[in-house]
Amino acid sequence: MLLAHVDELAAWVRWRGDRSHPPERPSFALQVPDALEGGVYTNLVAVWHTPYEFTLDFAVMLPTQMVAPPEGGQAVPVTPARVVSRVKIPPAAVFELMQALSQNERHYEENIGPIPRLGRPDTDPPLFPPGS
Repeated sequence: MLLAHVDELAAWVRWRGDRSHPPERPSFALQVPDALEGGVYTNLVAVWHTPYEFTLDFAVMLPTQMVAPPEGGQAVPVTPARVVSRVKIPPAAVFELMQALSQNERHYEENIGPIPRLGRPDTDPPLFPPGS
């Protein structure tokens, strides 16, 4: 369903015809290859962008390790994360993606109940890449 929204938006973005007669909204039949049917598990997503695309790195957190800084000093906890999928989308599709996620979150909570929030509510999510 989400990919249909993105493809649908791309068709509207490419449309340069008579503005009084927009194209009909296409319908899609998504086909998932057997190798992708099971999907991948992820418990972390990092989002970053260039002027031309947004990149979503979906990752799985691994056990936290104590790592000493190269310049010496006190070891600090570091949680490594392995990227399991990288998705790139055009900037024009970001709004549609956010709308689809919001709509699905609302339907989920109406049918199943509130989604528990992770982390402390008084902190902002980390920036990626670090320092940006």
